[in-house]
Amino acid sequence: MGYLNFRGENLIDMNVLFGRSEFSARLENVREEMRRRRLDAMLVSAPENYFYVCGYQTKAVFTFQFLLIRTDAPPVLFTRQMETANAALALELGHIETYALYQDDEDPIAAACTFIESSIGEAQTIGIELASWTMPAERAAAIMNGCRKMTWLDASTMIDRVRMIKSSKELQVLQDAGVIGDAMSDRTCAAVAAGASENDLAKIAFAEMVGAGSEYPGSWPNIMVGRRTGLVHAAWDGEVIQEDDHVTMELTGVKARYHAPSVRTVFIGEPLARLRSAALAMTEAHTAAIAAIAPGRPMKVINEATQSVLSRYDLPCKLARRSGYSLGIGFPPSWGAQWQIGLNSLIEDPLEVGMAFHVVIVGHFDDNRSVGVGCTVAIFDDGVKRLTRGGIYEPIT
Repeated sequence: MGYLNFRGENLIDMNVLFGRSEFSARLENVREEMRRRRLDAMLVSAPENYFYVCGYQTKAVFTFQFLLIRTDAPPVLFTRQMETANAALALELGHIETYALYQDDEDPIAAACTFIESSIGEAQTIGIELASWTMPAERAAAIMNGCRKMTWLDASTMIDRVRMIKSSKELQVLQDAGVIGDAMSDRTCAAVAAGASENDLAKIAFAEMVGAGSEYPGSWPNIMVGRRTGLVHAAWDGEVIQEDDHVTMELTGVKARYHAPSVRTVFIGEPLARLRSAALAMTEAHTAAIAAIAPGRPMKVINEATQSVLSRYDLPCKLARRSGYSLGIGFPPSWGAQWQIGLNSLIEDPLEVGMAFHVVIVGHFDDNRSVGVGCTVAIFDDGVKRLTRGGIYEPIT
């Protein structure tokens, strides 16, 4: 069975979407990395990572919870009693053996330490995600102090790096998310006109997001008009589009927690010439960045291609020193996950089939305006594909 609502309707069946063998392969890939690091077990607290391994998800990512993975036994979930139904659904998926709950009147750390010791015994080496915001320093220290007979090692980003290489089924889901994202962006861009407000655009974006089949995104849609575009990651705030203006928006479609965003800049009338010329240069650089992507090349070639084009222009704006980031599964507060690779000119990691990125370029002007272009790109067996359409869009008049 999959995730069911109270009427028993199938909302999303992760096993149908990916197949049980997919989850088994994911778990084995994680275990292989654990063995390489000589870990007997691992506490997985990042929501993207435990979702990846066993399909467990909840909006309450702020809750103290983790997945205990052992190299010699099925994973077990530890979570709050309030999450019983979500834990039971994960159990139905068949990718955890059982789950343990703590009550709201219990000390969660003490309960966790008892659970850990009873599950794996003493004198074990355990990995913990110290860089995860869901495992803050005080909490991590309390757990490690409560299980003193165990050896604790920082395994931050271990599973995140495993997730970098996506299966063909994951790439298909990401492609589906891109179709949803483009539907959102198309409808929202079509509504851009003088007199419309950011709130009007947000209303359309949300309606299309839900109507096209998207889940809730890891972060709000970024919709900004004119003088607010320099805020870059801002939500709508009522700014009204003028006769000669521009809108920058970053929207994403979501399927099975996989995000496929894009950045579009929409010009209305005759906006400042410097904005349009900068956007055209960024579009050229964006095309070059995507053309540079190929398996075996170092990731830095993406940003190097961007900078090579932009260096030919005397743009009156400040440019970020990276050309995007890795993506896939996302939970609040970000659709880019807690850990990601930023595509700057220092990254030597090789590009590989199965990787996906949001390739995005943004320029900031001194008057707090900005323009940007961006789309989701993935590396398939048969080449590099754009999964969303980003760039300059002008309303049809």
